[in-house]
Amino acid sequence: MYIKPKRLVNPYEERMLEFLQTCIDENYKLHTQVSLSQICELGIGVDIELRKFFFSSSVDALITNDNYQPCLVVECQSEKYHSSNEAKERDHKKLHLLTLAGVPLLYSRIKDFGLLHLYSQQEEVIFNLFTGEKRENAKALIRSYCEPSNFANLQAIA
Repeated sequence: MYIKPKRLVNPYEERMLEFLQTCIDENYKLHTQVSLSQICELGIGVDIELRKFFFSSSVDALITNDNYQPCLVVECQSEKYHSSNEAKERDHKKLHLLTLAGVPLLYSRIKDFGLLHLYSQQEEVIFNLFTGEKRENAKALIRSYCEPSNFANLQAIA
């Protein structure tokens, strides 16, 4: 039998985690590869396929407040892996479950040689990884989800 440890994240995810770490202060925590079942609870009435997906899926990055309440999920989207229909279906299910739980989701994707796109269904920020252009806009977007007032609004919705 052959078992060995492996790396939790790929180089792209590692860069994204490093960037996210610069966006939060000591009142927030960054977690990687967290299962959906650790982020939210599943109620009754969820169909069997979505239930299976819920217990078998994880997110790339989760930011929590100092009480370990979820503030934001960030999913890294690679052009190669996330363009298939299967991957799009998984992304849709993940978005659906997190939306029901009141946990916001942002996607990140590197395009056009060094442009980091942070986006959701409502907004997008493009940050140049080489020149730093619009870095503050990207940081502000991440921080906006971690503001206590935003978190209180999410709790009221859920």
